Amino acid sequence: MKKRAEIILFVLGLILILLIGLNASRYFLRIDLTENKAFTISKVSRELFREIPDRVFLTYYVSDKLKSLYTFPMQIQDLLYEYAAYSRGSIKVEVVDPVKSGAVSQAESLGVYPQQIEVIEQDARSFAQVYTGIVIQYFDRHETIPVVSQVESLEYDLTSRIRQIVTEEERTIGILSGDASRELRTDFSTLTASLSADFSVRPVERGEDIPQDLDVLFVLGGRDLEAFDLFPIDQYIMRGGQALFAVEGMDLDLMRGIVPRQLENTEILSMLEHYGVTVRQAFVLDTYAKNFRIPRQIFGQIMWEVMEKYPYWITVADQNVSRENPITARFQGLDLLWASPLELSERPGVQAEVLLSTTGEAWVQDEEPYETNPQRAAMLEYMSRGSKGQYPLGVALRGTLSSYFADRAIPERTGEERDWNQVVEDGEQTRLIVIGDADFASELYQYSGGNYNMEFLANAAEWLSNSEDLLEIKTRVARDMRLDKIQDPEARLRAAVFTQMFNLIVIPLAVVAFGVLRLILRRRKVAVREQEG
Repeated sequence: MKKRAEIILFVLGLILILLIGLNASRYFLRIDLTENKAFTISKVSRELFREIPDRVFLTYYVSDKLKSLYTFPMQIQDLLYEYAAYSRGSIKVEVVDPVKSGAVSQAESLGVYPQQIEVIEQDARSFAQVYTGIVIQYFDRHETIPVVSQVESLEYDLTSRIRQIVTEEERTIGILSGDASRELRTDFSTLTASLSADFSVRPVERGEDIPQDLDVLFVLGGRDLEAFDLFPIDQYIMRGGQALFAVEGMDLDLMRGIVPRQLENTEILSMLEHYGVTVRQAFVLDTYAKNFRIPRQIFGQIMWEVMEKYPYWITVADQNVSRENPITARFQGLDLLWASPLELSERPGVQAEVLLSTTGEAWVQDEEPYETNPQRAAMLEYMSRGSKGQYPLGVALRGTLSSYFADRAIPERTGEERDWNQVVEDGEQTRLIVIGDADFASELYQYSGGNYNMEFLANAAEWLSNSEDLLEIKTRVARDMRLDKIQDPEARLRAAVFTQMFNLIVIPLAVVAFGVLRLILRRRKVAVREQEG
């Protein structure tokens, strides 16, 4: 009887294991111990099936050779199967080795090409051609992620592209250079390339009508924008368009050294002030700043000559950003070059928020003579004239604005005709971002080493296009990795002292305590054995 019961229990156990295995792809449990659950797909992705009328096919082209060498292909594969498990049949996943399956030509025709990697096995060094790319197919349309080598940012890429291929809606961003001396293809080439990953980038010329189908408009600089150029921008905003203004209140002649002067054309400053944001005609400086760097060519390579700290090159830390706005909720960093401080004024129907600020040790230069020479940077703090404090560097507006051109004549320009017959005076719901600097978005960002500047602008574009759910996914794994981000000298000293005390005292004492405890326990065991013997 007892043996029969054991057999029944054994059979029932096998059936239970089989049922668990059959349902593992539909019901599963994963424990993600990372901050912000970086390796667990978000609610947006879990409910993506609601937006998919028909089936979407995800094909992961990956070489078995790559799987044998690295762990990330399995992590990517697990993430794809997680999409399928939550999709209720709307997403089907297939993992294919193009070489073994004979699908090389198919993979390459869809945009997945082989990558060369170095392989070291048994002291032998060789090179191998491997595939690792994902193709998203929906009916006769497809989107390709040609190279996938990490899982951290993959969810954003997948969810955004699945949405795009299903809805056939292409997000468009327009970029307008407000300085005649700067061109999009040269001075903002890195920004254009960064935004092109998620938007269709369209150049916008000064004075031309702004297409209302633009999701976002970037206005970079304003030195040469007259009323005729600003009218279409204002009317775009009044009709619900959303824009970022990167505009400073001071002008710099970088071709003749660093020669500062106040802007002669302040029309754009007047328009922003009408909206509720005053860009002061001054420089803001901060003790928390980057070192001035100059590129030198040595033996055919670019090397950076690092000089002393330059207070005009402010590096914004995560302690001085808004934690409520998703753009800066998980902040990676931002460097501003020769920025101007901002001031906010209340406007009815508008919610204003400070996104970025200096430290409390910043100061303003608003009178001549302006000292901008990097070689005299050590003297700049003594010229603060008692203006030390914390100053806004970037703000966000949400709400309904009134037109800057209300009760004004429609601007005209000799030799140019526009079909502007009326002024939309009361605006629809919109979003604006104003940053007191345009240089940080240009190729000058390389001088401070602020590679995270482009990521900040990409996040700003997501927020302006009302894609906050995608932005939340995109910034889940964002970290401020700068070693010098603790600005307060007292806090920095406390952190240093704590680290030294922990390493020099706590850890050695813990090791000694563990050894003493083991010795005591061992002696007790010996004493017990002697008593029993």
